[in-house]
Amino acid sequence: MNFKMTTEVKDKECLISISGNLDTKTCEAAELKIDSALAKGADTIEGITFDLKNLVYISSFGLRIFFKLAKQYPSSVKIFNVPEEIMSIFKLTGIDKTMNVVPA
Repeated sequence: MNFKMTTEVKDKECLISISGNLDTKTCEAAELKIDSALAKGADTIEGITFDLKNLVYISSFGLRIFFKLAKQYPSSVKIFNVPEEIMSIFKLTGIDKTMNVVPA
């Protein structure tokens, strides 16, 4: 499945949907798009919400994005609709302990 990401700032929340593979080939574009969305709403954004319903694969490079955001925005990052396979990776790496993660 091809990588696709959408971002939207709405009601003080940056909503980010990711589908496909978040890996070494797609991480740089993903980070740039996330940084751009957060910069545009820097004065108003109070939270970051990820919808991972259609995420198929995540590499260590993809995981790094979430750890980085958790460090920059403590208690402001939420991830929901996490597929079972991705959730097991989040549990192994401890991401589910550093931010609010809700399985699909």
